[in-house]
Amino acid sequence: MKACATAPKEGLVIAFHEPLPGSSAFGGPATHIALMEQEVVRRRQWLTYQEFLDLLGATNLIPGPNSTEMAIHIGHRRAGWRGLLVAGVCFILPAFVFVALSGPLVPRLRSSQVAGHFLDGVNVASLALIGVVTWRLGSSALVDWPTVLLAFVAGFLLIRYRLNSIWLVLLGAAFGLCRYLL
Repeated sequence: MKACATAPKEGLVIAFHEPLPGSSAFGGPATHIALMEQEVVRRRQWLTYQEFLDLLGATNLIPGPNSTEMAIHIGHRRAGWRGLLVAGVCFILPAFVFVALSGPLVPRLRSSQVAGHFLDGVNVASLALIGVVTWRLGSSALVDWPTVLLAFVAGFLLIRYRLNSIWLVLLGAAFGLCRYLL
């Protein structure tokens, strides 16, 4: 999918799309990415699963907040540099405003029984969303036995040895390069 020539029009579409994960996803970056997958792959069909996975892979190679990077990648793919800027600002701004306004309230939220249960429910629903998207993306990424084996080895290393995620990403990159060269 190449950048659109009608960047101002596309910028408006992106502006109306990008605030949604930034302003409504309480589960953090993984939930943001899950919502983006639903919106841009399944609903709007701006990207295929493979294109989304490729952007996610590129995002994992860049230090910083992955969901913000994904929003910016999607904006760039959709409308070039204008889309990149619009998506970045529209994704970050709602979170900035929410944190600025709610910062003083956060310590009191957990002390409220009602708010505590509300947050617990949000967390569980967010985990379910992450699980479903992981399953869908996994079916696109795990295409043969070697990729399935790599996923299990990476998961084992992460759980057993608490391996830093950068080493897992580099392991995956090395695996892909070896498969290409052999």
